[in-house]
Amino acid sequence: MIHMQDLTVEQIVALHAAIIAREGGDDRIISEPNLHQLVFRANLIADPISRTALALFSLVAYPAFREGNEKAAVELATQILAGEGYCIPGEHALDLARMAEGILTFTVEPEDIGAWLAAHAKKP
Repeated sequence: MIHMQDLTVEQIVALHAAIIAREGGDDRIISEPNLHQLVFRANLIADPISRTALALFSLVAYPAFREGNEKAAVELATQILAGEGYCIPGEHALDLARMAEGILTFTVEPEDIGAWLAAHAKKP
């Protein structure tokens, strides 16, 4: 669980490393500036839904790692929401991954993610 006031580049790198260790792949960073930009911008946003949308979009649209950016983005989004007391109900769990795919194909914009999260992220 990640609380946004505590979000750091190191947390995102560790999250990505855990995914790569579990699923395999190349864990190299290809753009540390993209990580710093994501953290800087996300930490300026008070609303957790907007922060989550930015984090998901940024890590996919502006990849920081050789592989695993989409999975890391979905996990980061899930952890940001959890850190603020939100969850995505089980029937919608795969929708975040579909949005990450949509970012890659230029069919999903940050506003789309924010609207979807506002409609589906719930506090238990």
